[in-house]
Amino acid sequence: MGSIVSSEVDVVIVGAGVAGTTCAIKLQKAGFQVMLVDRRKSLEDYKTLCTHFIQPFSIPGFKQLGLSHLFSEQNSVATKAAFFVPGGVIDPEGTYGGNELTTNAYNLERRVMDPLLRQAAIDCGVELRLGTAMEQCEQNDSGFSVTLSSQEADYTVTCDQVIAADGRRSKLARLMEVESRTYPNDRAAYFCYCTGIEAPKNNRSLFSLNNDEMSFLYPLIGGRSLLSVYIHADRAKKWNLSYSSFDNLLALFKAHLPDVDFSQARLESKIYSYAKYDNQLREPVNSKVAFIGDASLSLDPMSGVGCSFAMKSAMLLGDAIIEYGISNAIQRESALDSYAQAYHAFFDSHAKGIIADAQVGKNIDAVSQTYRVILNDPKLQKRYIDLTGRIITPEQFQSSYLLAVAKQRSVRNKNAALVEG
Repeated sequence: MGSIVSSEVDVVIVGAGVAGTTCAIKLQKAGFQVMLVDRRKSLEDYKTLCTHFIQPFSIPGFKQLGLSHLFSEQNSVATKAAFFVPGGVIDPEGTYGGNELTTNAYNLERRVMDPLLRQAAIDCGVELRLGTAMEQCEQNDSGFSVTLSSQEADYTVTCDQVIAADGRRSKLARLMEVESRTYPNDRAAYFCYCTGIEAPKNNRSLFSLNNDEMSFLYPLIGGRSLLSVYIHADRAKKWNLSYSSFDNLLALFKAHLPDVDFSQARLESKIYSYAKYDNQLREPVNSKVAFIGDASLSLDPMSGVGCSFAMKSAMLLGDAIIEYGISNAIQRESALDSYAQAYHAFFDSHAKGIIADAQVGKNIDAVSQTYRVILNDPKLQKRYIDLTGRIITPEQFQSSYLLAVAKQRSVRNKNAALVEG
């Protein structure tokens, strides 16, 4: 640790993951001077516990930031979800949302995306400080005074706005004693990377929903596949006592996706897992610090929304700061209020649905009936796909679902009347 260095910027963002880098890029391109700090020491570091599924609703946002290269064939696989559910398969024709802006989802590995995002931040002028930790954050009349530390020096940085993008275990949240709300996730999860599995037709990502347990297969670049399963905690305890978790995982996939050939599957990574990953929420603004990404909303990875929700929160905050400014207290308050309102308007309904899905013990007959209604209505299948791509809200899907229930009941009643007549 060396001497103390002082500097001044407009914005300090703590955390150089998806949320932090995209927010930094947006603000820097809008004319703000941004410092982005992260404890990671290498540009190439990346997050491993991730489904790598980029939701279609978020693609226009990435492209708006000049990040279209993320979605080249070299870097990612254009995909669409197909759901194997009780009674059939939900895989309607057409694109997500029925428009060219949200045609596909993408399977984009963090080992590819994270370094590219950091490099894009550097290229547009963001001051990226790796191997640097946030030690203290204090408010003052003009904004904030932030203390950072690295092996080379300690830094005292003054800025107009501090943004917490430092993840689920946010150090900024701990320093500021910010409360979080947790909601149970009743499933454990296992992730691994494999070769030897042929990509599904049209590079579909396969999602098998089997009672309360689920198996997902994502085709990746380089002929690899990501396998992830979400199983009851009791089953996970038994797996943890076994030395053949990969065999257990493959057996589950063979049962859930019998038409996929797993005979040549070879494990190419360690098996990543979590036994407990409860849904965690923090308010998007706390003590005048903005929280984005997993620092504000960390949901069950089964939902596949992490990267896209991180980017969305970053864009909402960036839009608010650009609109209102942050050069004085009145502007900062207006920007943060606008961000909080937009945040809750977009995320609250999606988070509520994901939190509900993280709990097991639902009535199997009721779940099966729900999917029967969906499978019997091609338009409703499209709405279901759009819901899973977060293009529509749970409330919008529920409205379409109730309408389909009414129509199908009417048809059954008419048919019954014809038979009786």
